[in-house]
Amino acid sequence: MKLALLIEHFDPTRGGAEHFTVWLAQQLAARAAPSGEKRHEVHIICHDLAAQVNRYRQATQRASHDADRSLQAQPPAPGEEPLPEGLHIHRLHGMKLNTGLGFRRFGRRAAACARALAPDVVHSMTVAFPGELYHPHAGIYAAIQAQAVASRDTPAGAHWKRLLLRLSLKQQTLLALERRALVSIRAGFPAPRKIISLSPMMTRQLVASYPALPREKIVELPNPRMTPAAAVDPARAAADRAWFRAHYSLTQDDRVAIFVGHDFRRKGLRFAIEAIAKTRTRWKLLVVGLGKAREYIELAENLKLGESNPAGPRVLFVGPTRETDRAYAAADALLLPTFYDSFGLVAVEALTHGMPVISTEFLGAGNLITQHHVGTLVATPKHTDEMAAALDALPRPGTPEHAALAARARKAGDMMPADVYLDTLETLYTEISNAK
Repeated sequence: MKLALLIEHFDPTRGGAEHFTVWLAQQLAARAAPSGEKRHEVHIICHDLAAQVNRYRQATQRASHDADRSLQAQPPAPGEEPLPEGLHIHRLHGMKLNTGLGFRRFGRRAAACARALAPDVVHSMTVAFPGELYHPHAGIYAAIQAQAVASRDTPAGAHWKRLLLRLSLKQQTLLALERRALVSIRAGFPAPRKIISLSPMMTRQLVASYPALPREKIVELPNPRMTPAAAVDPARAAADRAWFRAHYSLTQDDRVAIFVGHDFRRKGLRFAIEAIAKTRTRWKLLVVGLGKAREYIELAENLKLGESNPAGPRVLFVGPTRETDRAYAAADALLLPTFYDSFGLVAVEALTHGMPVISTEFLGAGNLITQHHVGTLVATPKHTDEMAAALDALPRPGTPEHAALAARARKAGDMMPADVYLDTLETLYTEISNAK
């Protein structure tokens, strides 16, 4: 089958949607029929493959305790990226995508490229051109913008954010394209035949935001288990835990939470730091990811959690790294007070490492947390007292209660295997292709 995957940035370092798309493309390209022949011819239509600026170098200035290793994680220079085997890459690099005009232009060029390729199915992760199978990995923009307003600290801040969203050509473009893709179809832009929802939360948001959307178009298909639970070797995890804690001057008795994410504001880093400050058992926090860290470093200092703390810092900014598994192994819980996560791959990764998750009701994968009793979901990131209490209530490592919790977490993370997910997706491809 000839497939076209659309995404703005085919770069796994940028975030969950991009990481998933690169993984999916590689898996589809590698699938073989019983005869041994490749099942799919996979084409990638994207704006670019790697950042045009050194985002990692920017992030590590005054942000990382591990700048040397973080700099090693930087992507290759544009044009030097090693392309995954078996994939056909179509780069449409042009105007920047941070403007409404640039985003619309990319969508038009992507549509033209797809028409020229004439694939059996266009599977799109971007609303710029939603294709025949629209997979809004970033989430529902109507819900994202509502949560951007809710993330502001004061009513005045929320008012200004609402006004800025209305005045932003890029944000209004995203909403207009989303409405066009889901309910307001125009000539020349056919509606997606199917829309993949990553979670029950996203399904509810689709129905609430676009009640005219036919329910039969929505296919609820959570992300698969990209890293099998069995791949987390206990002996290696123990060695990684010892190495990482020693490297960051953490003792084996320290209670350590980890925050993983690139968008610090939307992921609620401020409230994670405030929750750490309120813990009675003096939890510490590892911050792993790419973002504007200066204000959060200053917040940690103001709360006596930074370098000036005589007893040592309780908030450590690791920065971006490709050794996230080591960081997970060093932690005892994931703390992610997110304002919006359509799914939350980091939550599944944490569960796979046997860690409980403290997050909010805006985590798409939150149903795994509640169903398996492996953490706490609070109503909003601003409920820092509840998150602090949830951390304090967790059992200490080495206790029977901790072992039972870790076992439940691994079971929760041991969700849909990759092969089952790909089989399901191929069935969907066949259905769409046959209906054309």
